[in-house]
Amino acid sequence: MNLVNAAIISMRTSSKRLPNKSLAQITNQKKSVDIIIERAKLTGFPVIFATSSDQSDDKLAQIAKKHDVNVFRGALLNKIKRWNDCFEHYGITNALLIDGDDLCYDYNIAKRSMNDIQSSKFDIIWCSDEIITGLFTIAITRNAIKKLYSCEPSENTDTDLFTHLFEKADLKISYVELNDNQKNKEIRLTLDYEKDLSFFRELYKHISIIETGDNIIKFILEHPEIANINYQCQQDFLENKKLKMGSDNV
Repeated sequence: MNLVNAAIISMRTSSKRLPNKSLAQITNQKKSVDIIIERAKLTGFPVIFATSSDQSDDKLAQIAKKHDVNVFRGALLNKIKRWNDCFEHYGITNALLIDGDDLCYDYNIAKRSMNDIQSSKFDIIWCSDEIITGLFTIAITRNAIKKLYSCEPSENTDTDLFTHLFEKADLKISYVELNDNQKNKEIRLTLDYEKDLSFFRELYKHISIIETGDNIIKFILEHPEIANINYQCQQDFLENKKLKMGSDNV
């Protein structure tokens, strides 16, 4: 199989801060995993659900198959290896890497980034630190995945955070263009804490799970009480990320 371009969802159940968040019930009908897959499909690219081969992720794989998407199972801890093996298995040239935490993943930003990476010589189309957390991650080439994998080839290495390897891998990076409403807002759109779970449950009571990112942001800005549910978690999230990246560089 040769997919050329794809949207790869990275998801597993063995999260530490919020166990089993991938299977958390968000609406009466939809779990976190359902929302991630349905939003990924709206990128317009073939979706690959990349989870681990560990039995703890059997249920996730079963749910993904019901959504009629490709399912790839690989390394539990080293998701760079999982991506590398996924790229090889499907013959992928470029891919969107979709974090399973990002229940408001902006498929329109994703489309722009894939267009950018296909029409440039960059290895990665990334997003600036100004972006609202959870809107987008990266688009990446097969060459970049291979270089990252050469930096961390061990299956037992936890590569939950990996962007600090970009310099070591000598990758050519550009940044997707963001609209003003997509950056520097006191909004948090990722699932790591109980308050994040409360946030998404409240948000998706009022708006479709496949609504555009722009309309989601507009709605939240008009209802700041919803943003207030979990934005206080953002500082702790950033501090934990900084500590983890520091320890990975030791």
